[in-house]
Amino acid sequence: MQTSGNNQYHSAAYSQKMTFYTLICFSLAGLLTGFAIGGFAGHLARDPFASASSPLASAPTLTGHGPRPAVSPTPGSVLLGVPGVAASDYSSPENADATTRYGFATQIVTKTTNTPIATTDVVCRLWLTNDAQATTTGLSTQNYALPRNPALFNQPFPGELAGALNFAPGSPQTHDCTANGKTTWNYTLATGIPNGTYYLAILADWKGIHYNWYFVAIAIHSANNGNN
Repeated sequence: MQTSGNNQYHSAAYSQKMTFYTLICFSLAGLLTGFAIGGFAGHLARDPFASASSPLASAPTLTGHGPRPAVSPTPGSVLLGVPGVAASDYSSPENADATTRYGFATQIVTKTTNTPIATTDVVCRLWLTNDAQATTTGLSTQNYALPRNPALFNQPFPGELAGALNFAPGSPQTHDCTANGKTTWNYTLATGIPNGTYYLAILADWKGIHYNWYFVAIAIHSANNGNN
């Protein structure tokens, strides 16, 4: 009977050990399977193009530029706000065919009240650029040396495509801004301008003391390629 009891004891112990090892094996197998599935799911969830740059160039978000005035405002000063341009104030796309006439309009406002200026001694200038950042940098350099010197407005601005805008008679590139109304220009686009996105830039300047500028993105179609 003693021998039989020992055999039963060893048999029971052996069965418990086998059950324990079997559970351990199944647990390890489940854990490894979980890692494998989790890793695979992780790779599926990751967007392989998430960090890739878009091949499509987009126009930057452009806002008005209000540099700090060269001097503190005094009674009679005209502190200029961002030039206002509505969707109906310009055309896009435009054709560089030296024939089609286009118009551009802007509302010059005071910064404090955002109402149209009531004075006639503010100068406005319109030009075309394909690099808004270069123009902004050029206008801002050396403590805004260029907008502080209206005598230099008859020369090409930084980043300007000189000669790209052929202004109509009676509509010079630089002229007095209109008081209590919109300032306008009429022009054609010179031939030879390639297809692309460009920017019409408008600067308003009061005696080289207070100034502000703005950009409007437009599409231009080359005369050689039509609407392609």
